[in-house]
Amino acid sequence: MTNKFLAGAVCFLSLSSSAVLAQPAAASRDQAQIVSPAGSAGQLRLAVAEKVRWSLAQNDVPSASIAYIENGKIAWTLAVGESEPGKPATPETLYNIASMTKSIVAETVVRLAKSGAFSMDVSMAEAWVDPDLKDDPRHKLLTPRLALTHRTGLPNWRYLTGDVLKFQNDPDTQFGYSGEGLQYVAHYIENKMARPLEQLVAETVFAPAGMTDTTFTDKPWLDGRIAMSQTKAGKHEFAPRRTQWNAADDVWSSTSDYARFMIWVMANPVSSERAATYWIPRDNLKYQVCQEDRVPPPLCPRSLGFTAGWTVYDTPDNLIVMHGGGDDGEHTLGYFNPVARSGAVIFTNGDNGQKVIRDIVQILLPDPSFNAFINMQSRG
Repeated sequence: MTNKFLAGAVCFLSLSSSAVLAQPAAASRDQAQIVSPAGSAGQLRLAVAEKVRWSLAQNDVPSASIAYIENGKIAWTLAVGESEPGKPATPETLYNIASMTKSIVAETVVRLAKSGAFSMDVSMAEAWVDPDLKDDPRHKLLTPRLALTHRTGLPNWRYLTGDVLKFQNDPDTQFGYSGEGLQYVAHYIENKMARPLEQLVAETVFAPAGMTDTTFTDKPWLDGRIAMSQTKAGKHEFAPRRTQWNAADDVWSSTSDYARFMIWVMANPVSSERAATYWIPRDNLKYQVCQEDRVPPPLCPRSLGFTAGWTVYDTPDNLIVMHGGGDDGEHTLGYFNPVARSGAVIFTNGDNGQKVIRDIVQILLPDPSFNAFINMQSRG
């Protein structure tokens, strides 16, 4: 993960459009038979398609796939470029979504807690203690809520502490983005519920959200459908297909399937609070980005932080709930406005994918503050 914010949120959905726009070199007869949605949605999609073609070529990124959400439904999908050399990407192409995995696990946790299975503020030591932390009494302070708001005091990954999990700070004393925190709470719910994580996610999130194209581990139906990453070194290679789950990284999904997930989250809130209140983060971290060389102070958001596994970026015009992902050769972003019930999912399979995401977001969500934030992300 390259950046802790970006690469850190109904029933069945009906698509008004699902189409492929490939670059001219990869055009086919089927791809030429495209019917765009009518009206403003169609015009927006065509504008995005034109910009994506340019941006992929400009930034040497093989492909991008987009699902756009409007009024709580998928308005259209779009795929441009190649999923691997010589093979056009389609809206059904599956991408490694990296850290966007965290939001899926987080929603599983908060919804199990809402069902009464456990409390978000109970010590996870009742069901799980990482062997590396058993002699450190601070493990008793770890709770599901701290894991989902990145306040465990644990490193992002244990390789940063010599391959032994150690506290870098006391729990609940400060923010610190941590994939290990998501791993920790995933082990906790597995032990607490006495069921495998993938089964819990499938029953709690995938099935009710109508998701059929998302998986943590290798499945036969991945064959021929996954996007090949173009790494920083310029190599084309497939990301590993895991045999064991990772709660913070490496899930495979399509943009449409992840869009179904976000729509379901919006349509089925876990809190009776209104969206504009529930999503406001406890820790306002805007000071980390509100600088002249990052997000200029005049464009600074009202708040920026984490709530229940999602990044929240609150501007005067938009409440943006999002999560991004980034590994070598892949960059992704999903965002939604729970008040307007709009959003988008953008997956890319190139090391410069953040720049393509930036160019797409500028068209889909022309919010000056958010655009400044995404522009900052694309530079790092």
